[in-house]
This record gives sequence, structure tokens and C-alpha cells, in this order.
Amino acid sequence: MHRGLRCKNFGDMRSELDRLGGGPVETTGNWSYFQIITHLTQAVEGSMKGVKREMPFWKKHILGPMLYHLFVFRGYIPQGIKGRPVERVEGNESQAVAQFRKALDDFEKFEGPFSDHPILGPLNKRQWANFHPLHFANHVGHTKLKT
Repeated sequence: MHRGLRCKNFGDMRSELDRLGGGPVETTGNWSYFQIITHLTQAVEGSMKGVKREMPFWKKHILGPMLYHLFVFRGYIPQGIKGRPVERVEGNESQAVAQFRKALDDFEKFEGPFSDHPILGPLNKRQWANFHPLHFANHVGHTKLKT
């Protein structure tokens, strides 16, 4: 069950990480907190690699930009978008959070070139900076402090 978390910027993400830092954290989805944070780190780092992905024209220039604008306009990524199904893996959560925080710091200093998003197509720094908090909220919304 998703708790309806919303994040608008990197400060919101850092605040939520601070809140969850009081742990322990449990998840309401299939992924562990470690997997969620690792996935988010990979996404932030991937946006800075400058790798261009081959995409059909209609996806890269029509569907992707439409979805991006819809997500940003609504302020969230809808639930139910299927990602890669993976087996649940536990790991060092504090280390994963530290790596994610470093990726956020690196992103803020990074000047490009930026990678295309695998679904949304080409994004510039501002667009990636809009996307990452939405992506974070989509996944971290499946976490809560264990009571």
C-alpha cells in the first residue's frame, strides 16, 4: 500500500531520508528499503552518465515528453507502472542511503551531458531535477517506519 508520499525537490527527498533515518524501515511492496534506495541511486547516477538510448521516434519525441509533462503537472508518478520484477534482497541500508545522498550531491554539481530516460526520452538537468523527486516518492511511498 502506497502512503501517498509527494516530493517536489531534492530538499524534500533529503527530509524524508532524515525522517526514515530513525528506522527501522519496513516496506509495503515487494522491494526492500535497501533495494528501493539502490534503485534510486542508480537512476540518479544513470541520468548523469550521458548515455543515449535508442528509442523509436514516436516514443522519444511524442509519448515520452507527454508522460513527463503529465507526471510533472500532476506532481506524482501513478502507481501500477510496472518495473523490473526482482527477488527481494536485503542489504546495508545506511550505506545505500549514504550512496544515494552522494548521488544527489553529485547531480546538483553536474553540468552534463545527461542521459535519455528509458521511457521519457531526452531530459535536461531541470527536467531530471523535476523527475527524480517524483520517482523517489513513487518508490519511497512504499516504506514506513516500523512500529
